[in-house]
Amino acid sequence: MIETGWLSILPPIIAIALALITKEVYSSLFIGILSGMLIYAFSSGGSLFSAATMTFDMMSSKIADNAYMIIFLALLWAVVSLVSRSGGSAAYGRWAGRKLKNKRSAAFATSLLGILIFIDDGFN
Repeated sequence: MIETGWLSILPPIIAIALALITKEVYSSLFIGILSGMLIYAFSSGGSLFSAATMTFDMMSSKIADNAYMIIFLALLWAVVSLVSRSGGSAAYGRWAGRKLKNKRSAAFATSLLGILIFIDDGFN
């Protein structure tokens, strides 16, 4: 194991700070991962080239391992985007505003829809 000390806290701080500042999650995570791999490579006696090689090898293997999940989540995002842009979300909001008059009916409708359209915990 390589001991990096206080430098080990930098990658998550960089990723979180960049995500909050830029509102770009993927690029912030990529830069956080790259900074972690740079710290790891230099702490183990490697060069900038070895850090880049290690980073891209690790990222490509992790993306390949999770390709089905990435495709599934991208398709879910497409469905949500389609429903939202076609006015489905606004139509449901108008319907719910007319029909649901108290907390109990709103909670029941939310529970029922959660059961009916449950696909993934992130999709609900």
